[in-house]
Amino acid sequence: MRGFQTFNPQLNDFNSEIYFRSSDEEVMFVLECLNAAFKFLSNSSNEKRSFLLLTIANKLKYSEETIKEYYCKESGLSASRFDIEFKRTLFQLQSFSDFLLDEFSKTETHTPRESSSPSLTKRNIPIGPVLVLGASNFPLAYSTIGGDSVAALAAGCPVIVKAHPMHVGTSLAVFNCVQEALKETDFPNSIFQHLIDDGYDLVTQLTKDKRIKAIGFTGSIRGGRAIIDLANSRPDPIPVFAEMGSANPVVFLENGFENDIEHYANLFAQSICNDAGQFCTKPGLFFIPKNTFGEQLSSTLQAKISEQQSVAMLHPTIWKNFERLKNERKSTPNSVFFEVEKEQKGIIGKQAILKIDAKDFLKNDALKEEVFGPFAVIISYSNEEELFDCIESLEGQLTASIIANAEKSVLFDRLINCMQHKVGRIILNGVSTGVRVDKNMQHGGPYPASSDSRFSAVGTDSIYRFLRKVTFQNFPC
Repeated sequence: MRGFQTFNPQLNDFNSEIYFRSSDEEVMFVLECLNAAFKFLSNSSNEKRSFLLLTIANKLKYSEETIKEYYCKESGLSASRFDIEFKRTLFQLQSFSDFLLDEFSKTETHTPRESSSPSLTKRNIPIGPVLVLGASNFPLAYSTIGGDSVAALAAGCPVIVKAHPMHVGTSLAVFNCVQEALKETDFPNSIFQHLIDDGYDLVTQLTKDKRIKAIGFTGSIRGGRAIIDLANSRPDPIPVFAEMGSANPVVFLENGFENDIEHYANLFAQSICNDAGQFCTKPGLFFIPKNTFGEQLSSTLQAKISEQQSVAMLHPTIWKNFERLKNERKSTPNSVFFEVEKEQKGIIGKQAILKIDAKDFLKNDALKEEVFGPFAVIISYSNEEELFDCIESLEGQLTASIIANAEKSVLFDRLINCMQHKVGRIILNGVSTGVRVDKNMQHGGPYPASSDSRFSAVGTDSIYRFLRKVTFQNFPC
């Protein structure tokens, strides 16, 4: 059987461990266990599932150093980034544990019987076994026991995780913690299973299997679209909750920010370049007035970007895609391209920006697409109509940021009204990177930012992706 290895971006070489695709027998065994696992988990109490999530968090804490070792050598991300993401993962587990004991217990609604009308009770029930596909850019928070998996378990749905091939060691270390927690809390190990593949065959097989009832995905538009189409081609189509591409526009309005140019240029330069810009919420389109203020802001942003550290990207494939998209944009007509002058070492992502006028931006749909990495486009607009033509031309986004005075104006209100139909989150005078785990967080947006803009992939409300409503008529409360 052919094996494969994960890659160490810092060493620009493969790690020593060899992994193998899950065998056909293993895959079939996991699938055959799903019905019994679903019956058990869907009938478990909120209290029992809450305790399971807390136990998983404790097992992760106990294995933190082992997980950290794999995380750093498989992703190239720093130890400090691990600490942030690890704490986020623990917080997600704690948040859902608390939610199950408090708000979730109150989601049942009831209409009492009247003389001529029946009583009605509406309840949430779990949708069924969920396939979760690990993300490339968050080996913990959006992977094995990340947001999708935690939400599904909290809902009462068994989970099959297909590990991301770049992070198999990290994924297995986390999976072992989950299995220990299941044993300690008297849950069958079949409610959370783990499979490995470095290609697409396994995902195709699992997506088409009738026992899978929903899918959680974080990744590219191309990958998400392929899974959505495959799920829709089933005799019984299932929902795919895919969080995909987003360019995350930023609009600067000219009203009194001359003294804050340095602050915002530095803030956004860091947001563009942090961890090589490998965030789905990285700001990628900057709409800046075409005047003295805009020219100063644009040049300062370019200078601040050049000062940022260039770091290794997650994997050679991601780096190659970044270089390809960046090079394609170099030849954009009527534009100015800037790239930092640094020696190319390994798969370091060298940051770059492209400057273009709004009228030329409108003619080039490729510039409106996400470039995954430290790259941004600066668009100079001459008037309000050019700005709104540009915003209207964009597809769905995860976020949009507005840099403006807090005092409302006709322009400000018009911009908000326009953007709220394009995005899932609007930020005033701040950056889009940093997605707080909170009930009121909306992490999703109109297609292609996500496959269903009604749901969030972050926060306790994300549980509703994996639930459906059933009304019980004429039943006692």
